[in-house]
Amino acid sequence: MTSTPVGPPRLVGKVLREAREVASGAGYDVVTHDASEKNAGQWDADGWKVCFQTAAGQRGGERPVLDLGVVRVDAPCPGADGEEIPWPSMPGVAGTDFFEAEEMLEAVGVRKVRPESVYTDVTLPADPSTWRVCFQEPAPGRRIENPQYATAYLKLAPPDAGCPDAPYARLRPEPTS
Repeated sequence: MTSTPVGPPRLVGKVLREAREVASGAGYDVVTHDASEKNAGQWDADGWKVCFQTAAGQRGGERPVLDLGVVRVDAPCPGADGEEIPWPSMPGVAGTDFFEAEEMLEAVGVRKVRPESVYTDVTLPADPSTWRVCFQEPAPGRRIENPQYATAYLKLAPPDAGCPDAPYARLRPEPTS
């Protein structure tokens, strides 16, 4: 005996494994496809989430089928099925203090921030929150794919010193004889 569906369940936002279970329990079969432009296979049902859902007819006159457009769970959904994933861009943090730079990076999902002194002869303190960012990598505006795994490298100057023209400069040049 097959169950008669009362209407398709709402699956958008669910992890693929749960979406399949809910659909099956409601009397639907499921087919999936990568909702981004990449067409990747969905071999790990716990690693994908549903972004789009459409009716896909019936299989051999049996249960109705739902076609689910999915992306990796850590990715944002594209604006439309088949479009590029809208990864965030690296904010420009040069000129801000380290504390503010960390907040700006966290806002776009960057969790790892590596500060270091822009000057080779100045040691970074244990708490560089008031130091100014002079240089950054990745560059501002660069697309950050999977920001939760990205690392931002920031070159900092002490509050009482300006930024040099290039990283790895000396604040106090060695005396010439």
